[in-house]
Amino acid sequence: MSNVGIGLIGYGHWGPNHARIFNQLPDCRVHIVADRDDARLQTVTRQFPRTDTSASHEAVLRHPAVDAVVVATPTRTHYSIVKECLLAGKDVLVEKPISYTAHEAEELTALASAKDRVLMCGHVFLFNPGIQKLRQYIEEDVLGRVYYMAATQTNLGPLRDDINALHDLGAHDVSIFHYLLDTRPREAAAWGQAYLQPDIEDVTFAWLEFPNRTLCHMHVSWLNPLKERTLVVVGEKKMVVWNDTSPSEAVRLYDKGLMKEPYYDSFGHFHMVLRDADVLIPKLKAEEPLKAQDEHFLECVRTRRKPLTDGRFALDVMLALEALHQSLRKGGSRQPVETRPLR
Repeated sequence: MSNVGIGLIGYGHWGPNHARIFNQLPDCRVHIVADRDDARLQTVTRQFPRTDTSASHEAVLRHPAVDAVVVATPTRTHYSIVKECLLAGKDVLVEKPISYTAHEAEELTALASAKDRVLMCGHVFLFNPGIQKLRQYIEEDVLGRVYYMAATQTNLGPLRDDINALHDLGAHDVSIFHYLLDTRPREAAAWGQAYLQPDIEDVTFAWLEFPNRTLCHMHVSWLNPLKERTLVVVGEKKMVVWNDTSPSEAVRLYDKGLMKEPYYDSFGHFHMVLRDADVLIPKLKAEEPLKAQDEHFLECVRTRRKPLTDGRFALDVMLALEALHQSLRKGGSRQPVETRPLR
């Protein structure tokens, strides 16, 4: 398949970005956009006069030129819409998280396999050049054994009324942890509070324990005066910091750590010596992560290869999020992260 026809469902926050990118990519065109808001559809018509519009997402599935569908609707609608798309024989790129529950994610993944359709979830940070550089450092053993990671995602809004901050922002951090460590967590714990909306936590502190005793901590909040998106990775050899709000110096590799002295003192205790050497700021390729993600989706549609963030990957993220939510509801108690083979 050379030319790929795209249908877009949802023209809110991410929809316009997908429309812009897919219409710019070679041998690709957005043929139809569906949204329930008439004002948004009028915007589509002004921006892309050749693109059809509809208030019904079913029109996207019926459009004869649509090969693949991008779903950028509220999280609680993902399951039903993605299921309809797969049953209609369409490849699907759905915004994160793939669904509201792990059971829904499991069913969608199995359905995509049964229908031989590409199913990809938009965990966009895995296409961020800084995160890819961190993955390279870990794969090449630059950091040594990873002791722990600490992620922070905070801002003042935007608030969601369908899911909490853990489900919204935490999905990013969990996907990054899974990608960098190339394994899945065993236990989870989370604490949070709902200050602005009943039963919708706007701030959460959480951790995941991975094999080899690697701890991953995250702080997510819609209620913070500072916009921050950082990740600290501490290894036995070196340490690295990713700061997405500092594009010119997004990654800093620190040759820092503690070393054991080769001798013991008279009381039998070993000494620790601080190693504090250079800081490396690598040059990263200037690439829009969403564009790289959408290009990857198109390549998978054309070649039928498995996406980096396929249904299996997205299901594992949901299993970790569900364990975190169980802990959140139980006052922060440690919860096992379920492993679930696909049917």
